[in-house]
Amino acid sequence: GVRVFEGINFLSRKPLMTDAEMDQMHERARIAGLYPYGASPEQMHYVEHTPPGWAPVDNAAQRFWKKIGLDKLLALVESGTHSILEDSVKN
Repeated sequence: GVRVFEGINFLSRKPLMTDAEMDQMHERARIAGLYPYGASPEQMHYVEHTPPGWAPVDNAAQRFWKKIGLDKLLALVESGTHSILEDSVKN
């Protein structure tokens, strides 16, 4: 097959994270076996995002994904995997 995209995205519910919080995310990635795929601190960089308080994106593409239920599927996947990985590292 053709590899279109390869990468690891760390997502947080907080718009700004402390270094300690980022270290915890890296530790969860290490425990999950993701380091060989680009999850170590040396292999990653920060990506700037929209500042807090901006209006959510509401365009035709977003409405399409919502109409077919992708938002609900992603929320279900996130709720199942996020807790498992969070529980693997004690704060």
